[in-house]
Amino acid sequence: MLFWFELKKTLLAPVMLGFIALCIVLNVIIVLAHDTVNLDKHSAEPFNVFEEYDASELADYYVRLHGMSGGAEENIRAKYDKLQLVIDEKANDGDALSAYFGYDTYYLHNLLFGTLFFAVIIESCLIALFAVLLSTGYENTRNTEQLICTSKTGRRILRKKLVAALATGLAAFTVILIISLIVLFACFDYSAVWGDNVSSSFNFAPNEWPKPFITWHSFTVAGLFLAVTLAAAGLTLVFTLFGFALGAVFRSGYISCGVAVALCVLQFITPFMLQMGGTLRGVLNLTPVMLWVNSGKWFTDGGAGIVWSNFESFGIIVLLVILSVLALLTESFYKRRDLL
Repeated sequence: MLFWFELKKTLLAPVMLGFIALCIVLNVIIVLAHDTVNLDKHSAEPFNVFEEYDASELADYYVRLHGMSGGAEENIRAKYDKLQLVIDEKANDGDALSAYFGYDTYYLHNLLFGTLFFAVIIESCLIALFAVLLSTGYENTRNTEQLICTSKTGRRILRKKLVAALATGLAAFTVILIISLIVLFACFDYSAVWGDNVSSSFNFAPNEWPKPFITWHSFTVAGLFLAVTLAAAGLTLVFTLFGFALGAVFRSGYISCGVAVALCVLQFITPFMLQMGGTLRGVLNLTPVMLWVNSGKWFTDGGAGIVWSNFESFGIIVLLVILSVLALLTESFYKRRDLL
């Protein structure tokens, strides 16, 4: 019963419903703002772009471009030595021979996996973050915290708040994604390409033409869509746990919100102050905010800014473990915290 009350408090709050509606409107505008294209995927012949492709040339390019040296250069060269094995496998399997959308592949691939998912992920993460901050600070804001804490349930209510906030974040993510996809697929027909490989010779890395779209595993469009969806849901849970830890420590919801914003800004700024390819920058690219910023590069080599393969999977899993432990510790702190 407490869970449903908390869920209703967060998910059905007017401000939350209004924000979800605004997110959906924004995503609809994003889709409708894109020009219609000819979706004849057989308009051109694909070719095996990975045949004799040398990943070391990419490493040389990034090293020269960013003036890398020392450990940063070693990191990038080690990553692309490892990627060469993947490229050779793609060449043998003919991943690049999928027609996908032909010459319109990059445009439509980036619309779905870049622009639209980029918007849906940050919208869902913000909703999850503010839902948990709203929930944990609700009683304090309304001066009922002392009354609640002296009831039978008492401070154990915090766990119900966490579960309700997790459910709110996932529910918001699901609703926003489904409605956005309905609009996208109504405007652009993806039905014929779900089985095509995303490493088609017509596709290329985001903002890095003519570099091919290189993934660490062989993905069909449907496979990459499922992987990105699961990673996006995981990142939504990460932001919920992040907000819960703050909400349990700080009594005021306004202070919690201010600290959350400050930490998010810090996560965004700090990596760009460090050397490209460096280990420390690679670690900071695994923070929640930077995982969102680099969401268009999920499951790919990621370019010069990403140090390790499968950085998104590793980062999300590690963050879920760390923040889950932190949530338990902050809940323990909350149980012994003075109310005055």
